[in-house]
Amino acid sequence: MSSTETKRGSRTRTQVLPPLPVMGAVAGLGRPQAVSSPFSRPWTALTLFLLTVLGFVCALLPLGTAPTLISLSVLGGILYAARTRRLPVLLTARETLRGPLVPLVLGLLLGAVSVLWTPVRKDGVAQLLTFLYTVVPFLFWIGMIRETDERLRWLLIRWATIGMVVGMCVFAIEILGHQPIYRLEKALEGTKVDNDRAMNRPAVLFATLAWPLGLALARLAWTTGRGAFARLPSLSAMPAFPMGKAMPWAWVMPMVFFLVSLGGSSASAKVGLGVGLVFYGLARLSAPVARTLMIVALLAGPVLCVPVALGLHRAGLTEEARMPFSFRHRVEIWDVAARRILEKPAFGWGLDSSRNIPDEGQVSKFHPESPLIPLHPHNIFLQVLLELGVVGAVLFTWLGVGLAWGTRRLPAYAQASALAAMAASIAVGCFSYGAWQTWWLCGLMLAVGLLELTLPAGWWARASTAAPSAGQAGPGRSAPARSPSAGRRMAGRRR
Repeated sequence: MSSTETKRGSRTRTQVLPPLPVMGAVAGLGRPQAVSSPFSRPWTALTLFLLTVLGFVCALLPLGTAPTLISLSVLGGILYAARTRRLPVLLTARETLRGPLVPLVLGLLLGAVSVLWTPVRKDGVAQLLTFLYTVVPFLFWIGMIRETDERLRWLLIRWATIGMVVGMCVFAIEILGHQPIYRLEKALEGTKVDNDRAMNRPAVLFATLAWPLGLALARLAWTTGRGAFARLPSLSAMPAFPMGKAMPWAWVMPMVFFLVSLGGSSASAKVGLGVGLVFYGLARLSAPVARTLMIVALLAGPVLCVPVALGLHRAGLTEEARMPFSFRHRVEIWDVAARRILEKPAFGWGLDSSRNIPDEGQVSKFHPESPLIPLHPHNIFLQVLLELGVVGAVLFTWLGVGLAWGTRRLPAYAQASALAAMAASIAVGCFSYGAWQTWWLCGLMLAVGLLELTLPAGWWARASTAAPSAGQAGPGRSAPARSPSAGRRMAGRRR
């Protein structure tokens, strides 16, 4: 319920809104609790430092994304839970348990059991341990971010955005300037320059990160008066964007990065950004339609990937000289993976088995010295089916559909960016790196964290309790629903 303050001798009335609960009993989120800020200034400074350097790390040291984000997750998430002596509400909320958390846990359990039949057991165990020390701390960290108040949230997103913008500028210099930093590094090391692949990892990372970054820049511009970055307050609360409105200009950064990536060699990043731009435009027209198409694609992927892979090989695309060499090689890899899937369809060959499946005397026509499946199948749907079978594909499809369906609860201005980031990530996963590569998983999780930071504190409770006209509640705030009796009392006060 809202109230008013009236200054003496003045008719000006200022609307005072009650603070939103950071955690609440809204939409099955459990009992409301007061959240304090249990960390000291050194902890805040270290967190800000790690968030800020992540942009530079993604641009020049993409493999370092994993240790940096894991350190951030342990520092922020695990220590937060230890200090408050409780789990983050995100991990106990009914919405989370009914959504992505259950299939994620079941998928990890299936991976643990599949170690019993994977060809090289130590590789499966190592991959399982990697999942545990990567994903579990991140779940605690994202739970901590969700409970962060506006003051700290504003500070974190400001410096994370600055770091990411610097990282993208470094990437643009490398692409447009023919990799001067990379060449200098190789000259100092005395090692060979690999122009074709050096910038591929940063390109696919930013293909996903560009979307939450674009949303963050658009919201900062709206908050500070069309991009007046110098006027950003360091510790004041970030005004909440009207929940029902669309965020203008959130597509600018992804479009700029797409144009820059055209000068690079990563076809996967170009495809991912192109698909993301299409989904963003579609979601701006109709978020439910874009969400439905996303879910259809997630359901169709595991069903169609095997027949499509076999069909491309039978069509002779490996011999088609007009096709890029990398694509022809992928057609060969996909065909081998599809045939191996049909040999063990139910539970697959075991976690992290792709690189160790016997070649049965066959030799690759593109790289005779390498296995037929080098490291992974270069397709997320085929890799899940190959290693975890139909059961694993069902669980991970459940996870993906749960995440896509969950975007309907986001504020309206964030739904298009979230769906575009998902579309870009899936497109990259269909052609590029392995599904379990730690740096790639950490890049995806970092995108989720940046997206969460762009949302106002208590956004999930606000979305459930705001009135239909909340989007028209004035700049920066959404008015809560007002009961008829409250309206009559307000009218009486005015009289």
